[in-house]
Amino acid sequence: MKLRKVFGALLALGALEGCDIKGSCEQDAECPEQHFCHTEVKQCFSSRYSELKILTLGENAVVGGAPVQIQARLELESGANPVYPPQLNLTVTPASGGTPTTVTLSRTGEGTYSAEWTPPPGEGTYTLQVAHPASWGPTRSVQVTVDRTAPALAVQVPEAQPATPKDGFSYADPMAGSAWVRDQTVTVLVESDSADIDPASPRVVVRGHNGGTDVTDLAVRQVTPCTKAYCGAVDVPLWRPGLEAFRGTFQIELAVKDRVGNERSASGSIPVTRWKWAFDGASGPIVSTPAIGEKGTVYFGTSGTNGKVFALNPEGTPKWEAPLGPVSGSPTVGRAPDGTERIYVGAAPATSGGVLFSLNGITGNTTSQCPEAGRNLGWGPIRSGTTLFDSRLGPGLPATETAMAFSHGSAVIILGPDVNRCGSLGSFGTMPGSSVLSRGLDVYYSVAYPQDPPFEQFMITALNFELGSSRAKEGYSVPEPRAPVTGMAFAQTGTETYLLTAQGENSSNSGGIQAFDAERGNNPAWNYPSSFSGVAPVRNLALGAGNVLFFGHEAATGSAPLTAIDLFATAPRISVPNAGSFSGGPVLGAGGALYAASATGPAAGIGEVSAWSSNNLTLRWKLSDSVGRAQATPSLDCARQADGTPAAQAKGVLYVPALDGRLYALVVDSPGLDKNAPWPKYQHDARNTGNSGAPITNCP
Repeated sequence: MKLRKVFGALLALGALEGCDIKGSCEQDAECPEQHFCHTEVKQCFSSRYSELKILTLGENAVVGGAPVQIQARLELESGANPVYPPQLNLTVTPASGGTPTTVTLSRTGEGTYSAEWTPPPGEGTYTLQVAHPASWGPTRSVQVTVDRTAPALAVQVPEAQPATPKDGFSYADPMAGSAWVRDQTVTVLVESDSADIDPASPRVVVRGHNGGTDVTDLAVRQVTPCTKAYCGAVDVPLWRPGLEAFRGTFQIELAVKDRVGNERSASGSIPVTRWKWAFDGASGPIVSTPAIGEKGTVYFGTSGTNGKVFALNPEGTPKWEAPLGPVSGSPTVGRAPDGTERIYVGAAPATSGGVLFSLNGITGNTTSQCPEAGRNLGWGPIRSGTTLFDSRLGPGLPATETAMAFSHGSAVIILGPDVNRCGSLGSFGTMPGSSVLSRGLDVYYSVAYPQDPPFEQFMITALNFELGSSRAKEGYSVPEPRAPVTGMAFAQTGTETYLLTAQGENSSNSGGIQAFDAERGNNPAWNYPSSFSGVAPVRNLALGAGNVLFFGHEAATGSAPLTAIDLFATAPRISVPNAGSFSGGPVLGAGGALYAASATGPAAGIGEVSAWSSNNLTLRWKLSDSVGRAQATPSLDCARQADGTPAAQAKGVLYVPALDGRLYALVVDSPGLDKNAPWPKYQHDARNTGNSGAPITNCP
């Protein structure tokens, strides 16, 4: 009975094809060559291996030119001891004839083998045979086709189509009419005649201009309908690649692979400009700094005899205009009790002299004015900026937004915005573009009293409005600056507050900066330089983090330096010669940039706009071929969505007012003003409030 069971087992084991019984055994060594001793029945059998498998290539597989990992495995017969050779042999034979090549597969585990095979240079069909090194061992063959032809690929960059000039706006860069604007997104098309594109393979690189930062994380999406076998598109946000120039070219490089790894590359060029738009109000030069509203609306005035106040949407469309007369002072954005923006701006109507208006920011309609309509108090034009602060009609009454500016002869006050209260502080002069600042309930302004020719007396006065009416600031000794003052700013050092003043006079070729104690006035705490004689006037300044001052000079002829200096230092950090002639001040933008507009240029009527690194005053780019000469400080805002809310992109718009009557909108890399700067521009903030406590910007 026992012998019958053993014989049955032997019959079952021997049923495997190619197996035969060769006698009893205890170990493999007792069996003939290529046989094995069954571990259970202790009989010799042939064919130790049941199969040799090629794991990574199937029959009629297609491979490209890239190296292919060949993996194989020897399968043991049941009951065989795990005996494996150290390697297997791979023979590659061309179907068209030719010399076979061999590759060795090394053992990587129990019965597994691997080797890298590089397909031959020629295309065609090849037989790949993997074999046990012994002649009696198993083999396995597959046919493989080698395809080294990469798919065709085309990259198409569409040409920019600037909008048609309309309503005073022009949108095409005069020097690069077909360039895309840096704040746009261009959709680049990708096409191929091959239907075998690996959808996970496309790689995109957008090269920054002239070695600028590259962008490598863009994705290609397939698009339909498609006239080719494969169509894709990649959206390129043009504000991301590096552009240390006003205009430049980005190179887009794209690579795709087919499913067997053959790769094809193609590229295209994207011309880019920072020019966004220019607006011509056709009503005279712009000599004052624009103000920016909460939704990015740009408010400014023109100074011709038919001067107007304009409100423009940031995308480059008109909102409204108000024909109020010549405007020489910068407008300021305030707010009415209902939340509507109020625009305070001084103008000089032909029948009224200097008037300070309050306008509805939505419609442009006048909500109040000082003096009231029909009255002419003989004031000259309002030449200063406007400051906003909260004052009270009397003790215990709620604070009310108050706007204050100066005409060439008197102070003008609007209390409200919808209630008038006018005041006159006597006869004096004020320089065009002069700052008027507020700090709490204190207002600071500069005057120039005429004396016996050729002398003038310059003063910096401070008023207090705590009790609802103006009075001299208590304990403040009125300082007398060396020259007429235009720009002013507040600086804080510890517990001390200083009033910084930019001064200068072209007739005497004198200029510089003085710092006065803002609480006590008195003699200057700091003069730079020690003597103003022979120094071109300083008309305005900006104050950055760490109390670093930035300023230029107004050159009577030629160009003057642009300077950065620490407050109270005796020598500049750096001074760049021949940087321009700056009647306005520089603007400190987010991200370490400084922007300036100059009256210098290569030809009559042509000015310059430049961008600098604020940490070392290295020039980033300069526009000097298609912008008008500037007299006032530019304004800076972040990028905006269609509804006026700030966009997430790291870009902004610099608004440059020019003497040719145009307002220029240029795309810059700062998303708004530098919020870490105590005083980043003329009149402190984007709204031109001149108030040290006002938010710097409406941008995030």
